Amino acid sequence: MQAFQKRLLQYREKLSPLEVQVLDYILRHPEEVIRLSVEEMAKKIFVSTATISRTCRRIGFRGFQDFKYELSKNIAQAAQPPASPPSYLLSQHMERVKREMEKTLQSIDEEKIKRAAEYIEQSTHIELFGVGNSLPICVDAARKLMFSGKICHAREDWDELRSAANSLTEKDLAILVSYSGETLYMLEYAQILKSRKVKTVAITGTPHNRLQQEADLALHAHIVHCYFDDLDMCSRFPLSIILDFIIITYLNLKNNAGKERDR
Repeated sequence: MQAFQKRLLQYREKLSPLEVQVLDYILRHPEEVIRLSVEEMAKKIFVSTATISRTCRRIGFRGFQDFKYELSKNIAQAAQPPASPPSYLLSQHMERVKREMEKTLQSIDEEKIKRAAEYIEQSTHIELFGVGNSLPICVDAARKLMFSGKICHAREDWDELRSAANSLTEKDLAILVSYSGETLYMLEYAQILKSRKVKTVAITGTPHNRLQQEADLALHAHIVHCYFDDLDMCSRFPLSIILDFIIITYLNLKNNAGKERDR
């Protein structure tokens, strides 16, 4: 629950005063909020139902009902007994990883994978954007693309990433990798890239996020929330799988193009 609340707090400075009022009430009274209708909550905090719905969208949800569903899940998880035998705990996480792999593979959109590969083939320069735990995935993908002969970078410094976003052109490609799709820095980079008409591909681990809405092409991996207290233990390998599929498809396109030229 603490991790979910921290995720909500990162939006606070981006909200209007009325939206902050809504968010603060949610953070102070989460158990009450899940029992209220949007009309009841509006009367309690003296705002319009439209303000509540808009706040929920601004913090990454489709609306109030979607937010309440996620809030109730987090409250239920927080109420579960904390201790489990080690062998049972391990089997739980083995099942979680298996489920992530299966659902990610089931939801793969091959047409989108092919389009992303075509973007790579058509681009002069490729920049991979990832912060925190998503950065190693970007570094690995950049290395593979560089060895394939494509000019590619994955930068660690956040200010350097901003500078890179401001230097890319319409001939380039940006691949943005984010578990939540709601990280403020990533959204900032996406907006810069959009203003510069840079082609963008977003790969995220949650559905219906703002980063997807900013990108030209969005792909979604299946990732299950997993926190130990405040420690983020969510897998990132489903994101890596999608990147690998894109790169493999690009290499195949490149080889086929080479064969056509040799004929």
